[in-house]
Amino acid sequence: MNIEPDLFSPYEMGRTKLRNRLVMSPMGRRRAHESGTPSELMAEYYGQRASAGLVITESTHPALHGKGQPGSPHLFSEADKRSWAKVVSAVHDAGGTVFVQLMHSGSAGHHSVNGGRQPLAPSPVRPRETTKVDGEVVEYPVPREMAVEDIRRVIAEYTASAALAIDAGFDGVELHVGNGFLPQQFLASGSNRRTDEFGGSPRNRCRFVLDLVRALSGTIGAERVGFKISPGFSVNQVEEIDALETYTHLLRHPDMAGLAYCHTSAFSDAAMLGWIADNWRGTWIHNVGINPTVSAQAVRTNCWPP
Repeated sequence: MNIEPDLFSPYEMGRTKLRNRLVMSPMGRRRAHESGTPSELMAEYYGQRASAGLVITESTHPALHGKGQPGSPHLFSEADKRSWAKVVSAVHDAGGTVFVQLMHSGSAGHHSVNGGRQPLAPSPVRPRETTKVDGEVVEYPVPREMAVEDIRRVIAEYTASAALAIDAGFDGVELHVGNGFLPQQFLASGSNRRTDEFGGSPRNRCRFVLDLVRALSGTIGAERVGFKISPGFSVNQVEEIDALETYTHLLRHPDMAGLAYCHTSAFSDAAMLGWIADNWRGTWIHNVGINPTVSAQAVRTNCWPP
């Protein structure tokens, strides 16, 4: 008799063995110390949630200039690594598996939290949204267009952060390519108005993400790299007028095939989610948000291969 696996059955995500098919979504709590190192409360918080098959941490910055919010954690120094190791130990001691989400805010950054720097972005396009500084609503500054040298440096910073993550004991890293942050800013024509090899056509706009994936895979192994996307989610001046062509090129690229998983959010375009369901052959994790009409069993059926 063929019995379908349920949400609480084990799952092999490449070389990573999960004790069930439930995933804790990355959620920003802003509980890091002022220095950006994780706090003791964060170790307690994540340890309490280790019964999920996979825990994905809140957005964590691979460089100070990638920070967009106060209280969010970093992972680019030995001190950061030591503090994160305590978080990882808390999860592992409770029998859990944990990936760290690496995120660079790009144009959605502010000099009040990123060391006084002008934010970096594919093009000097200011987000439509606002942010808060000391309780006051302010506009984001116009970002500085990244030179090719900046792009290579940021990729190196991601790579170094991923290596620190593995040294800290993380089971893997999740590359945040959604929610209007730097990698998605490169993918989208609304925020990427470059005319060099990193802009213009969908193929060129995918180059930054693919170069980044290739660097991470070469450093820690593709099976330890997951990624999150939110196609069609327009935020931070990210407008994707050719999303299908862009994400088709991205997800079908050979460098994406061996990655740990593809993670999508409820804010994504429904048609694009349908395309992913039909075309992505690896592990797919979908966050349904807070929609009470979507059952966990339905999500399991649609998003996890048996």
